[in-house]
Amino acid sequence: MTQQQIVQEFKTYPKAQKSVIIRQLLRIFEEDLEENPPNEDAPSIEERLRLVKSLAGSLKMENPPMTREQEREIIFEHLSEKYK
Repeated sequence: MTQQQIVQEFKTYPKAQKSVIIRQLLRIFEEDLEENPPNEDAPSIEERLRLVKSLAGSLKMENPPMTREQEREIIFEHLSEKYK
């Protein structure tokens, strides 16, 4: 049964039965979360930010990014060709 079929069938149930089903689904979901707790070995947000900051600038680009003046020049050349 696809997700869409499940939803369509769920819509046909009376409100009382929908409530029971939702409670059961929530209970199952909570049990799944308890069985698979978050990974405690994973680095914290602060550690991740520190790693990202330490890596900033560590990758060298073959061609540095264009300056604003170079961008304007390219745009000007494109527009001048377009509207000749």
